[in-house]
Amino acid sequence: MKHFLDPDWVAPNVMRVAVDPSIAAGFADLAGELLPASYHVERPPWSSDIRWISAAEETSYDRFQTAFDRMDVARHVADYIAVDRDVRLYQGFVVTRSECSEADFHTDWVGTNNQAFTLLTPIGPPTPGFGLVFKTLLGETRTYDYRAGEALIFGDQFLHSTQPGRSEKPTALLSFTFGTDRMEDWPAIRKTAGFQGGRVRRPDGVLE
Repeated sequence: MKHFLDPDWVAPNVMRVAVDPSIAAGFADLAGELLPASYHVERPPWSSDIRWISAAEETSYDRFQTAFDRMDVARHVADYIAVDRDVRLYQGFVVTRSECSEADFHTDWVGTNNQAFTLLTPIGPPTPGFGLVFKTLLGETRTYDYRAGEALIFGDQFLHSTQPGRSEKPTALLSFTFGTDRMEDWPAIRKTAGFQGGRVRRPDGVLE
């Protein structure tokens, strides 16, 4: 696995990259309570009202795919992911939350050898003090406020959580999970990408 380090954060396998904020802003319609039937809502059992909103149909999946391509996300991980043809988008999400009472530290990816990544970037103005908390390699806990026009991309071993806090109205993030197009890596990747609800595209292109 090719590891990398954010020297300012002293955290493994995480990078901050510039993105076009207007692309994320195009998903603001999914941040409300009422959603079309073409989307799926998952509520993980965390100390938060967080919701993961993803595609329930191929047409809604294609909306995320278009945004992923327009952001040119794949180029940021080209040095780490081994592919036969293209970096594959597994799922797209709009993530909303208005409160979090306690941090739930976790890693998105375990044992994938940096063949899968997560991207997070805000939809609309982010709420200061209600972003992300993460652990450094020194065991320190640090915080990060999401910034318009900036995205986090992280792979294996990045220990993080929603930052405890509250917002008057739900804050929203655009998120992608993506990685290799080689099915040999799917058993490890599926442990995350296969259990977040909605439609997921496997490395071989099949939409489940």
